[in-house]
Amino acid sequence: MRKSSSPSLSNCNSVLANKIFGIPLDELQQEGQPDNEVPFIVRHVVDYIEEHGGLEQEGLFQVNGNAETVEWLRQRYDNGEDVDLVKEADVPSAISLLRFFLQELPEPVIPGSLHIHLMQLSQGKNYF
Repeated sequence: MRKSSSPSLSNCNSVLANKIFGIPLDELQQEGQPDNEVPFIVRHVVDYIEEHGGLEQEGLFQVNGNAETVEWLRQRYDNGEDVDLVKEADVPSAISLLRFFLQELPEPVIPGSLHIHLMQLSQGKNYF
C-alpha cells in the first residue's frame, strides 16, 4: 500500500522543479533534453503505445484508461520517478495519460490561428 502525504515546505521547491504536467513545452525543453524537442513523457508514452500495438486500435483516443492508474502515473512523472509502463500501465491508461498531458499544457500544441487554417484546409478551402 502506498503512503499518502503532502509535500512539506522544505521539499516543495524540488517537487515543483520536477513537475511536467501543466508546464509550457518550451520550459520542458529547457529543463530536459536541449537537443530533443519532444518532451520525455511524450516519447516514453508513445514508444510504449507503439510497442504494445496501441496504434492498431480503432478509436485510439476514445478509450479511457483506469483513472486511478492515470493519476498515479501522473504523480510519479511529476515527482521525477522512473516509470515502467510495461509493469505499471496498460495501453488505455497510457493513452489517457498522454491525452491528459496535452490537455494540461497552458498553450495548445497547435495555436488557435493555425488551427483555423488547418481546419479550412481539411475542408478543401485554402485561405493562407
